[in-house]
Amino acid sequence: MTPVSSEPVAGRLAGRVCVVTGAAAGLGRAIALLFARAGAELVATDRDEAGLASLAAVLGSEGLPAPALVAADVTAADAPGRILAPALARGGPDVLVNNAGVTTVRPLLETTDEDWDRTLDVCLRSMFRLSREAVRAMRAHGRGGAIVNMASVHASLGHPCVAPYAAAKGGVRAMTRQLAVECGPHGIRVNALSPGLIVTEAFAARLEPEDARLTVETYPLGRLGHPDDVAHAALFLAGPGAAFITGADLPVDGGQSALAPAAAISPRLRAWTGRPPLKMDSP
Repeated sequence: MTPVSSEPVAGRLAGRVCVVTGAAAGLGRAIALLFARAGAELVATDRDEAGLASLAAVLGSEGLPAPALVAADVTAADAPGRILAPALARGGPDVLVNNAGVTTVRPLLETTDEDWDRTLDVCLRSMFRLSREAVRAMRAHGRGGAIVNMASVHASLGHPCVAPYAAAKGGVRAMTRQLAVECGPHGIRVNALSPGLIVTEAFAARLEPEDARLTVETYPLGRLGHPDDVAHAALFLAGPGAAFITGADLPVDGGQSALAPAAAISPRLRAWTGRPPLKMDSP
């Protein structure tokens, strides 16, 4: 497997107050760790208090400042105020990463109204509510800022059993563009990330080897994603190197969304890119 980026990050977010939701595990944890290593004053929030404590312990073991930890459900009525309070106390926020999410995997006819409502509440409505209050604070302190919203390749690539999630992530992309237009005059950039299959600890535990092997065949880079792949992309969008980028959706998917399906399975097309014929298990 090709390693993820190892470029130096120290100082890239120095002096910036950064809020990361869903920070206790998975992508959020990787983003929070990388942001802290880049010098951010970190505000980390999640429902999982033990996961937040573990995150703080890792940063402490590296000699990094203790983050502000906020145990909260992003869908709660008081969540935006509670989550942003530590950032406001530090003169921020300068960066908001809307990462918290939930996925319900069920066939269409088994998907309930409650599944739909919960998924859109966590993955879209909460992002809007938190972004609205973060923008209010960014406009008040006058330094501008950056918002990074977690979308997904599911917003553009069909996949069975994830209709509410795909709809929510499509909404994230649309909302990102709208906020970018409205917030740009105030120096606030709003962008999205669309990860492909990222092997977090939780996902790795249920990923079948044959599924992993075949999925890799749909990634031109020839490997699945790692949480740090997404974290480095978030760091780029949050940092000064993306100062003239707003309203964008950045795929972090190893090229999956660029690949025509025939190029993944056709022996002739695979040969053109130097890949051997695809081996399928017998039914």
